[in-house]
Amino acid sequence: MKFDNHRHYVGTRVDDILLGYTKRMDGYSDYPSKSFNMALYIDDDAKNVHQHQNMLAAEIGFIPDKWVLPIQKHGGNIREVTLDDAGTNVRELSDALYDVDALYTYDRGLLLTMNYADCVPVHVWSRKNDFTALLHAGWRGTSHDIVGTIVREYGHSPEDLSIMIGVAIIGTCYTVDSRVIHELEKLGLPDEAVVAHEAGYDLDLKAVNRHQAMQAGVPPENIHVSALGTEDLEQFFSYRLEKGQTGRALAFIGRYEDDQR
Repeated sequence: MKFDNHRHYVGTRVDDILLGYTKRMDGYSDYPSKSFNMALYIDDDAKNVHQHQNMLAAEIGFIPDKWVLPIQKHGGNIREVTLDDAGTNVRELSDALYDVDALYTYDRGLLLTMNYADCVPVHVWSRKNDFTALLHAGWRGTSHDIVGTIVREYGHSPEDLSIMIGVAIIGTCYTVDSRVIHELEKLGLPDEAVVAHEAGYDLDLKAVNRHQAMQAGVPPENIHVSALGTEDLEQFFSYRLEKGQTGRALAFIGRYEDDQR
């Protein structure tokens, strides 16, 4: 499984599931110029973000009133949401869903969304029922085993689940210090995820999250890892590589209702 290229996002359709990650170009924001910023919390005019939301909605078939967006804090908190939460933090930020870095739902017609600019988006869905989830797994969320937490929250067999680990910064573009490695080692680090050198440690958080998903019981053949990375600055935003002066992408996953297919 891999992401296909669309005008404003990369993504894929799996039966009634749509998942994806927005690109940086062909927008109205000046942060940076002509970019497709999807975050309300940075130095951008909200009208630009609303325009981008409408443009994406037209491409994917989920209107913004059916999106839900938490206020992420790089932690390990998860929350179940329903259609009653639709619209939360989409057009205007609020105090709702504050300090939440993973959402899950059993409701069709609800698009789970989060903002990213390097951290790992983890898309999760069940093939046996309508469970759908989206995780924001930076190194702090990963140190909280946020993938394992959502698998356990599912409450059924982890073999039911499929996972797509999406667009994120990796390898030589993501060098961390020993403090980060120490926190992640508490849960177990696969050898292929870390390369040590004089300047620190090159870290592949995609590999770490894949490892944690397998530890939680998800079969390796059900875990897909996108090769796309935010180091590709022609396509994606990177907070690290652009020293914070950049926009934010939107990762999303939703299960279509019968009349949306």
